[in-house]
Amino acid sequence: MSSEFVPSIKKKIWEGKIPVSFQLAALEVNQSNDPGLLYMMLPRNAYLTMFSDMTKNFFQLSMDLSKKDELWFEFNGKPLRWHYPCGVLFDMLCDKTDLPWNVTVHFQNFPDDVLIRCPCEEVIESHFMTMLKEADQLRNKGSVISNMSKNQHKQLWHGLKTDSFDEFWGVDKELMNISEQQDTSKFIPLRIYYQSHVIQKLFPPTSDGSAVILKNVLSVCLPEIFCKNLSQQAEVLVHGVKPPMCIPLSWLSQNLSYADNFLHICVRT
Repeated sequence: MSSEFVPSIKKKIWEGKIPVSFQLAALEVNQSNDPGLLYMMLPRNAYLTMFSDMTKNFFQLSMDLSKKDELWFEFNGKPLRWHYPCGVLFDMLCDKTDLPWNVTVHFQNFPDDVLIRCPCEEVIESHFMTMLKEADQLRNKGSVISNMSKNQHKQLWHGLKTDSFDEFWGVDKELMNISEQQDTSKFIPLRIYYQSHVIQKLFPPTSDGSAVILKNVLSVCLPEIFCKNLSQQAEVLVHGVKPPMCIPLSWLSQNLSYADNFLHICVRT
C-alpha cells in the first residue's frame, strides 16, 4: 500500500476511544458523600495515569484522606498496569459487551508487588520515551530518535498528551520509516499479550524475499495455539480490530502501531 494512505489510516486508528466509567472502590467510599460514577472517553493510545488528576479531583471529597496512598486502577479484581496503553488493557481483558468499561479506582493499599508506581506525569513521559527509543532501536538501530532535537521529543509527548494527531504525526512519520517501495526496518517492534505473558521476539519485514505475515509470527510465538489447529478458538486483536492471518506484518506495523511505535497484539482464547 502506498505511503500516502498511511496517515489517514493511522489517524482513524488514533481517533479510537473507549467509553469508561470510573467508580471509587466500595470500601474506600465515605458513605456520607457517595460520588457516583465518573465517565470518560479514553484514547486507546493513552495511559490510564494520564487521567489521574481528573480522577482525583472527582473522588477527593468521597474518600478517607487519612488513608490515602497512590492512586491505582482495577478491573474485575485485577490491578491494571498503567504502563500498557489503554487499548491494550481493554483488548486483553474485555470485549464489546463490557462497555462502558467499568474501572474501579483505589486510593489505598497500593499493590507494589504487581504495579509500578507512577507518582507524577514525568514518569509517564519517561516510560513513553523509553518505548519510542526501543522501537527506534529495533527499526532503525536508534539512528532516527537520537538525531532528533529535544523539542521534537517534547512534541511527540505533547501530541499524545493532548490527543493531537497532527502534532504527533509531524514528528512520528520520521520514526516510522515508511517508504512507498518497501519497509526498510531492520526489525518490527512488536509485543504479543497472551494471558499474563508478554512475548517479544525479533521479526524482520521480509524473510527469504517474502513478506512476513501475522500467521508466521503467531506460529513462532504461540505454537501451542497456532501450530496445533487451535487458532479458530483464538481471538487476535490489534486496536480492537481482528486482522486476517495473511496480512503482512509490515503493513500492520505501519498502520496499526500504537503511539509508542510498537505493534501490540492481544491474543485471547
